[in-house]
Amino acid sequence: MASTELATERALYIGITISTVIYGGNLFLYVYSTYMLMTSSKPMQRRLFYACFGGLLFLLLTVSSASNAAFGELMWIERRNNPGGPPAFFAANLAAWYNAFGTAADCASNILTDGLLLYRCYIIWGSSLRVIIIPAIIYLGSISMAVMMVIESAMPMSDLWQGLAAQFGISWVALTVSFNVIVTALITFRLLLFHHRVQFVLTNVQRNVYTGTVAILVESTLPFTVLGIVYLATYIQNAPSAIAVGIVWGTFVVLTPQLIILRVATGIAWSRDTGSKITQTITHFDHSSSSGNINMIKVNP
Repeated sequence: MASTELATERALYIGITISTVIYGGNLFLYVYSTYMLMTSSKPMQRRLFYACFGGLLFLLLTVSSASNAAFGELMWIERRNNPGGPPAFFAANLAAWYNAFGTAADCASNILTDGLLLYRCYIIWGSSLRVIIIPAIIYLGSISMAVMMVIESAMPMSDLWQGLAAQFGISWVALTVSFNVIVTALITFRLLLFHHRVQFVLTNVQRNVYTGTVAILVESTLPFTVLGIVYLATYIQNAPSAIAVGIVWGTFVVLTPQLIILRVATGIAWSRDTGSKITQTITHFDHSSSSGNINMIKVNP
């Protein structure tokens, strides 16, 4: 067996293994966040939206994970004695219906996740449309490339890692990574700005909730963005490791919004009026300081 073929199989195995572990984490997060949503006092319409949104993402992740598991089971167990062995099966079945179905599920979950991130950026920037114009244009471009990639990858004998399907795939990943880089930068800048402004106004607990390290990592989806950059770099080089990184990245597509939904469910996520409340608190604090009567003003999560 050639070293490249062995590296490809190893990458597929590692990717499936790691993604299975993350799948379990996604399951826990979805169940727990849904429980918190259903027992919270938030408006029912909002609770149902996030519960259904998280459930749809988890369903898509299940389809994608099942597709990868089925491909591995067929290649290494059921059809391992076919002429050419696992490498020949891998090359001949990349366009199989279950792989195309899994690819479509990955793309659909990514479209939903990027849509949620765009909305979160809009909310964190005080419902400012002009801030999200450029990310929105890139988002629409990534959707078109994702659709073209899914169609091309379903063609007979198509290869997601080479040829026209790979060109659409690289374009899709490049656009969605660019989108995530811009949105991550916008959200991180906004939260760091608020963190600097509220140092002497909010309590330590409140600062950590809204502008702390965890808040910045979750709200800005920084880990997901970094992993996307790594995936793009390996995909462009057609490296065998791109398979493992791509599978793991596909699970982070769902893990990222589930963490945001959990913050929403527990009442510590940014909402439409969080920024205005903090600004009012800062203004009140400034007035109190100028009058010599300084009181720590609390913003309830």
